[in-house]
Amino acid sequence: MRTAGKAFLAAGVATTAVVVRRRRRDRDDQAQRWLAVTVDLAPEDVRAALPDDLARLRDQVGLRIQPAAGDKGTELRAKPAGEVSRHDLRLALRRAKSVLEAGEVVRPDTAPTHPGLAGRVLRLVTNRAGGGGRL
Repeated sequence: MRTAGKAFLAAGVATTAVVVRRRRRDRDDQAQRWLAVTVDLAPEDVRAALPDDLARLRDQVGLRIQPAAGDKGTELRAKPAGEVSRHDLRLALRRAKSVLEAGEVVRPDTAPTHPGLAGRVLRLVTNRAGGGGRL
């Protein structure tokens, strides 16, 4: 292997090591971050009517209910502390916000129906976010 090839190989290995280290650190940092939603209700009302999805996870998550900044309702914060995944917790927070503000989990009227690749991508994203579109 020539000198230039060895240099490129060494640069690639070094870059890969940096990227892997950075991704690990970011994943650890993300696991420690709180997920939050703002609910247009007073904190006392949120505490009194905590939806089932979130109440069921209460033993497995850290939960904070506090007034939102600027007098804009209540900030509902949660962080996984047990076996619950961040994705499941994020969905539970979204559902809790919907139930508290609208009385039910609001679903889109119809699934996206674009026939091409963009429609498939949109349905995939909607399914992953808990929206219920079909592929």
